[in-house]
Amino acid sequence: MKHILLTTITVVLLLGCDAKNNMQWTNEKMEPAYALASDLSKATICEVYRVDDSYPNEQKLQNGGNLHGYTIISRAIPLSGKSRNALSQILTNSNTYIRHSVSPDCLFRPGVAFRFTDGSIKVDLLVCYSCNELRYYLNGQIVRESFFESQELLGLTKTLFPDDKKIQSLK
Repeated sequence: MKHILLTTITVVLLLGCDAKNNMQWTNEKMEPAYALASDLSKATICEVYRVDDSYPNEQKLQNGGNLHGYTIISRAIPLSGKSRNALSQILTNSNTYIRHSVSPDCLFRPGVAFRFTDGSIKVDLLVCYSCNELRYYLNGQIVRESFFESQELLGLTKTLFPDDKKIQSLK
């Protein structure tokens, strides 16, 4: 009996570890966004923006464009093939996401927004480094929110904004 129980536990653990490395999207609305994110080389547009991450009452820059209610404070920066590949790897790595987390007492204030499209769909990914939260928008609608822990995402963001003191100071 002990051997059967130990074997069963071992199999479950091994299968669980293997499944963890493959990102699973349970939200059907997210599927098109995930398909595009998994290979950003297929995107006709793949760019990143700096977004005003001030608290709503503290926003100083009101003259930029608007993205889902947040003021864009930089021009669009097109992602190179290398950056697209790095972002795809980060977004499809299940270790990027925290599935079971206590929400921090923090107001979502994204500092960065990635935008990618293949012509038929438009995906915006807003990143808040204050509370480590991601929000995926598909064709203007929120389709997924998740917390994350990814030094790779932070490293990529710092590479994309080398002269931004606020981005460079993030830890």
